[in-house]
Amino acid sequence: MPNIEHELRLAMVEETSSLGVPPGLAHRVVQDAKRGRRARGTAVALVAAAVLAAAVPGYQAVTDRGGVASPTEAVGVDGVRVGYLPPGLGAPVLERADAGGLRGTAATWGAGGDLVRVTVYRDPAFGGAERVLGGIRGTPETLSGVLVAKVRGRGAFTRAEGDDLVWEERPGLVLRVTVGALHRDALRRIAGGLIPKDPTGGVFQGLRVTYVPPGLHLRDVFSTVDRTGWAEIRLSGDDGASVRILAVRGLSAADPETLLTWARVRQNLYTATPEKVRGKPGYRADGGGSGASYSRLRLWLEKPGLGYVVEVNDGLATTLDRIVKGLVPAGPPSASGNAVDHVVAAYLPRGLRRVAGETARLGKGWSATAGRWSDGSRDVEVTVARGAVLHGSQWVDEFLRGEKRERARTGVPLMGIRTTDPDGRRGIFFESAEVAVHVKVDPALAGELDRIALKIRVPPPSYRP
Repeated sequence: MPNIEHELRLAMVEETSSLGVPPGLAHRVVQDAKRGRRARGTAVALVAAAVLAAAVPGYQAVTDRGGVASPTEAVGVDGVRVGYLPPGLGAPVLERADAGGLRGTAATWGAGGDLVRVTVYRDPAFGGAERVLGGIRGTPETLSGVLVAKVRGRGAFTRAEGDDLVWEERPGLVLRVTVGALHRDALRRIAGGLIPKDPTGGVFQGLRVTYVPPGLHLRDVFSTVDRTGWAEIRLSGDDGASVRILAVRGLSAADPETLLTWARVRQNLYTATPEKVRGKPGYRADGGGSGASYSRLRLWLEKPGLGYVVEVNDGLATTLDRIVKGLVPAGPPSASGNAVDHVVAAYLPRGLRRVAGETARLGKGWSATAGRWSDGSRDVEVTVARGAVLHGSQWVDEFLRGEKRERARTGVPLMGIRTTDPDGRRGIFFESAEVAVHVKVDPALAGELDRIALKIRVPPPSYRP
């Protein structure tokens, strides 16, 4: 391939990052974990089926046949690597795609019978199936001409003609391969070569997952909500191999010993030996039932109020420490400037300076960090809370205990609860997908409260494809 054509192709591939497709995946809180997993399985099938059932949108075709696409060339489409393409297709055309309300990005090589198209759909709200089908949830069998298939062990849908294949690679990420008649035999090889650049799924509860054993794929992201609520991701393989990563917040992770007690009760852990894990106080442990060990675990206290547990089945015992070592902090702590636990206060009245140090609060299934700004006579305090129990009335009552409350709209689009504490400080409390924020000001700054709250910048959900 001429150098100039190679450079043009690389430039086109890099342009996918500017197409404006939202990369976020809203973190879904489920009251009943088992029920949530069933619902997610149904949604997976529906999203895939709905995308396949939608009409194929028109795309500009490539007419220059001078280039050759190498079968192993690392072409990218919106964060997904295309590992295999038939030869002789030339350079791709990149365009936006929409199917039944799912937004996506498509790369098209060739035209007519010589066509290969790879489409990456992202659905942060995970509600595309209903929007596309407009019918009853959980009835993909009613879609005419759709056949059930599998791609890397995931449920997929294809057609009898063998020219289209759609599946959900992981929650919120739907992949599709469409081919012309000349490339039907290559359909599954192309599909098998589609690998997200970040196959581990990205960031989970403040940790970036950088290593997952080969053959494992993300299956679940959910929170279990009870008095000791926790967040969890699961990865598994076709051979039964599995990995679980849990984040435990609040009083259940007040110290290493309390975290261990929680794991014994909630995670069926039955033997544990004290051991530093990632330089933190923790334990090497086994889990199982009826005296038969079937899993290996590492658990540690990252900081008071936040603990992690990593569990693998017995067949992956030799990879456990490598998985744990591959869990790295997602970003530097926000101990200075205008941020508290990665939540930014974009506006503060003039003259206020950050007060050194942050304070922490622990509750049942939640933990909170507070930062303060002051000029000696006026104060602004921003508290950021995280935990699996967010969006429940019981935790709000616990968090805002002692505050007078009044529900009110605070500008547009922020909905919040106005508060007044015993010292007369005014506040606004609101919840986002993964965090809750409480802004409080001295009475002298009451007129600035709405503006401060409206300028709070909450990061996107931590777990994203």
